[in-house]
Amino acid sequence: MSTPGVVRVGDTVRRPVKPDGGYVHALLDHFERCGFDGAPRFLGIDERGRAILTYIEGFAPPHNGFRLSERAARAGGRLLRTVHDVTASTEFAAGSEVACHPGLAQPNFVFREMSPVAIIDWDGTKPGTRRENLGDFLWSFVHPAVYGDGEPAARMLQAALEGYGWAGQGIVEAMLAAVRGFVDRHDTGDWGRNELAYMEQNSNLFEQRLGA
Repeated sequence: MSTPGVVRVGDTVRRPVKPDGGYVHALLDHFERCGFDGAPRFLGIDERGRAILTYIEGFAPPHNGFRLSERAARAGGRLLRTVHDVTASTEFAAGSEVACHPGLAQPNFVFREMSPVAIIDWDGTKPGTRRENLGDFLWSFVHPAVYGDGEPAARMLQAALEGYGWAGQGIVEAMLAAVRGFVDRHDTGDWGRNELAYMEQNSNLFEQRLGA
């Protein structure tokens, strides 16, 4: 786990409580009430002031950029669609559309048999739009650049969109905005510049193949 201070204790995970802890813990409780099992359960605060969360069995990738199957991409899209659907028009959307997880890269997913079954590390979640959060997911989870050629990358993106059930427009621009924002916020060096260049070079192809 990359977040400082996060440890596993038996069948639980202990996390330092961030300033947005009240929002995040209420959101996890909301997921539980909705029957969504694709996120940890919030179990309270321990004697050291840490949040207690259920541990979800599986494999959390140590870094981003694993090549996924179309089945895995669809499963990831379905997970995100459920998050959006169960938070739409709730206090967690707070006047926007849905609650948006801020880091939908592969290390924040738990996999079983290399298919995602849950999303973890909800710190920083805030209200936003489906399109912007889906664009971030498509870039950071599917990570089209790892497929090299644009055609196989487009097929993976299409699989993820099918899993989500997206029928809107502007999703390629949302992906580009996600990459540009990430590069602007972080010192990514050549990696970030190359990633952005790949997305810009393939944006027309992606728009043609995705119809979005």
